[in-house]
Amino acid sequence: MPNFSYIALDIQGKRQTGIIQAITTQEAGLAVKKQGLRVLEILPAHTQRKKIKFSEINLTPPKASQSAIIIFFRQLSTMLDAGIQLVQALGILAEQTKDKVLRAALKEITDLVRMGMSFSEALKQYKHVFSPLVISMVRAAEAGGGLEKILSQISAFIEKDAQTRKKIKSAISYPKFVMSFFGVILLGIVFGLLPKFKDIFDGLGAELPLPTLILMGGAAFLTHNFLYILLGGIAITIGFKFYRKSKKGRLFIDQHLFSIPIAGSLAQQSTLTRFSETLGVMLSSGVGLIDALKIAAETTNNSYIENIVASISEQVSQGKSLGSQFLKYPDIFPALEANMIAIGEQSGALAIMLAKVAQFNNEDFSVRVDRLSSLLEPIMMGGLGVVAAILVLGLYLPIFQMSGSIH
Repeated sequence: MPNFSYIALDIQGKRQTGIIQAITTQEAGLAVKKQGLRVLEILPAHTQRKKIKFSEINLTPPKASQSAIIIFFRQLSTMLDAGIQLVQALGILAEQTKDKVLRAALKEITDLVRMGMSFSEALKQYKHVFSPLVISMVRAAEAGGGLEKILSQISAFIEKDAQTRKKIKSAISYPKFVMSFFGVILLGIVFGLLPKFKDIFDGLGAELPLPTLILMGGAAFLTHNFLYILLGGIAITIGFKFYRKSKKGRLFIDQHLFSIPIAGSLAQQSTLTRFSETLGVMLSSGVGLIDALKIAAETTNNSYIENIVASISEQVSQGKSLGSQFLKYPDIFPALEANMIAIGEQSGALAIMLAKVAQFNNEDFSVRVDRLSSLLEPIMMGGLGVVAAILVLGLYLPIFQMSGSIH
């Protein structure tokens, strides 16, 4: 009787592998299922797997789109509220969604829930699709009831976070386009136009003024050393990325990120908005304070803040108040916000106060981004105008001098 190798998941979602004897692949699959396992793959033992899985290699798995996840949780909340069973609702949505990554995940999640695994544990098997925040909120809802309400809150939270990120991207997209376009034009001038003017000036044998000499010298330096400059820039970029991925490098950069003029304060406000909003949503969903602090800190994607919040969590677990701990870090948590949190904690309305802090920060952040966007355009145009004036002055000043000497 031939042997078959299998990969399967048990009811806890743990990966199981083994060898089983059967006449056919179908019989082998049925034998594995009788053991209470969910079959992922089954092949003759001598056959090499052609299918490479992301769990078996060190690659970043694909992610589902935010819009697809928002729609999924919104529709799931509506279906559960209408009385449809969770397994049935998951099966319907798995067939309906157009996002390939989400569809594949939902099909497996549906099977895991049908086998008896909790919804939160099934979601946990797909951390590349569903964030720790979502998983924890679902777990809290399962313990306290009201899953459909929590799912609605999840979709609203993800949508709001996506809108904030979109606003930031749109604010910097125009300046990036203008600077990129001007950079291409500048390279064309340096490598195309300036060498021709240099040949003209050399042919005339005229003495060049200082601005022209500086301009031509700079262009010659860039032309002769462009490859070295390009390779140096690439090396610095790669080196920075490796340094950023290291524990020490990431902590150093995250610690000094908020010190950058203008951009740093905006990054700080955006980060604190996400932190306070996440913390408030999780507390209102029934997640414990210590767990909520840990997950909220992780959503900031800032290791320096994660370390601070870990220290705060330790003090809170020992009986210290949350507000008093925030007040110890005025460089991260402004006094106004820390005091608001302290008041909310004392009045027993911490989640509500955190939501107000997030709303205040979000509104102020939007105003500052709009103001910065309106200021960037004239500043960029003025800077580009100065550069253009220097180019024109450097190129045409010798011509004006020569024409003056002829007269």
